Amino acid sequence: MKFLPLALGLNLAAAVGALAQQPAGYRVNLDFARVVNDRVKVVIQTPVIQEEQATYVMPAVVPGSYSKKDYGRFITSFKAFDKNGKALKVKNDGPNLFVISNARQLARLEYLVDDTWDAKQDDQFIFQPGGTNIDAGRNFTLNHYGFYGYFEGHKLQPYEVTVEKPADLYGATALPVRRESPTLDVLTAPDYVTLADGPVLYARPDTASFSTGGARISVAVLSETGAVKAADISRMLRPMSEALTKYFGRMPVPRYQFLFYFPSLDSPLSSEKGGYGAMEHSYSSLYFLPEIPDPARLQSMVLEVASHEFLHMLAPLNIHSREIGDFDFRSPKMSQHLWLYEGVTEYVAQQVQVQAGLISPAEFQARMKGKIDKADTYANVSFTDMSRRILEPPYQDMYENVYNKGALLGLLLDIRLRELSQGRQTLRDVLLALREKYGPTRSFDDDALIPEIVALTNPEIGTFFRRYVQGAEPLPLAEYFGKMGWTYQPTAQTRIKAFGKLGFAYDQSLDQFRAAQTQADQNAFGLAEGDVIVAVDGKALTMQNAEQLLRPLVEPATAAAVRLKFRQGKGPVQEREAVPREFEVEVKNLVETVPTATPAQQQLQNALLKG
Repeated sequence: MKFLPLALGLNLAAAVGALAQQPAGYRVNLDFARVVNDRVKVVIQTPVIQEEQATYVMPAVVPGSYSKKDYGRFITSFKAFDKNGKALKVKNDGPNLFVISNARQLARLEYLVDDTWDAKQDDQFIFQPGGTNIDAGRNFTLNHYGFYGYFEGHKLQPYEVTVEKPADLYGATALPVRRESPTLDVLTAPDYVTLADGPVLYARPDTASFSTGGARISVAVLSETGAVKAADISRMLRPMSEALTKYFGRMPVPRYQFLFYFPSLDSPLSSEKGGYGAMEHSYSSLYFLPEIPDPARLQSMVLEVASHEFLHMLAPLNIHSREIGDFDFRSPKMSQHLWLYEGVTEYVAQQVQVQAGLISPAEFQARMKGKIDKADTYANVSFTDMSRRILEPPYQDMYENVYNKGALLGLLLDIRLRELSQGRQTLRDVLLALREKYGPTRSFDDDALIPEIVALTNPEIGTFFRRYVQGAEPLPLAEYFGKMGWTYQPTAQTRIKAFGKLGFAYDQSLDQFRAAQTQADQNAFGLAEGDVIVAVDGKALTMQNAEQLLRPLVEPATAAAVRLKFRQGKGPVQEREAVPREFEVEVKNLVETVPTATPAQQQLQNALLKG
């Protein structure tokens, strides 16, 4: 270090003293204690700005989401002030940019924020886990990018967020938090990217936690009717978390926070545009899932969604490109590797469950078959091109396919890696090698990842990528499934047991289950469209047992007779008994296990599905 002369040092100290009056970074105040007209007041003590003009950016797009959000449209009454309280000139540049003149004098911003969950249900509606909720005195779902942004060129400065709140609300988050009093929390983050990565769920406390693999796993739940408890969700998540510990050898993170919001089935917050689901973050994930009364269905839903989101602690937290590591919230350049971030993550989520015995090999196979069915509804395109251009038409409408074809790519890649290495190298090995090299703080070059994977594995893996990931060739499902003792046929004749053409629908207003998509001559019970189902095998049908009682009527597993009580309209209750019959039907994408596998097929199948 080179020191300057003492006289200059004294002048520098004076200058530093002057600057200290305006603290480094952003000091944000959120007032959750005094909500007016469903809006929250935000006050920001701004960092020092050296430019004459400054642009305050609210995100257009956020990590983990692949459509435009434009969070700036939820801000009103935006004002900028100097240290004496004098207003500075502000003009809007589109929905997300606030341009401030004479910015060297800037000291404070003030504005109001409306929440996204109550917004109009149109094509611009923001998926709830990526949005915000302001429910005074009851819940504040704080995705930071819905409340505040950053100045262009000052995204990497530190943030301190002070939250004034009702005393009976607890803020669950993976971010560092100082709970200075029952009504005051202080959240901190070294930069905006880290801050945006740490949502907070404010609600009356219902929390649970456990430890596995060197990580503390915490669960916070808000259930609108109180039907779902954090302790129950924690018990559901623990076996999956222990399975991940076994898969990784040790958890990739020291802590993880699950944040669950469960709306009731008739909640005004539930919507066709929003749907249900979750959004991943590096050390947490935020869920918006229905209060399903049937405990078995609730557990199945939670595990199906949480296993995927939890695994994002591998990718993109520990394996990501510069496009994610230094995300551009204003006008992002998208990475080409959604096949990895979402597709491989989804495959590994399913593989971890089957290897741990949380689902059966038959269920794993059925889920892969379901992904083939869904992937068939999309055009064959280059996955890397689609990923790069996912914000543009027509690719923006193909995003859901990352969970379908993307997962199938993961399975086929795993099969090919094992085959080429005679079982000595797996997809898991490749992922862990990449995690070891990069980790949370180091990004790879987007164009360099596939060549690096090829260098780690086998030149033939380059051919796989060129044909099926970078190229648009149809997946070689029959060939690859054959290696593990499965058969695949795009269309095939097969025999199934069924009670005929029969479905069921729930009438929420009357709390009734009705026969649907059927006619009296199309099913063994003679049910007509709209007939009310009263009981199955002597058990009254309720929302709590509907999955258990109705599933065997749609997909019978045995030839046993079933006795049904039903009524037509307001007529008397009728009772009929029927047995399923065999039908020969044409099915698409038939996937079956070969009756007698070869030793090589059985070895690969066991390695993939049993570990």
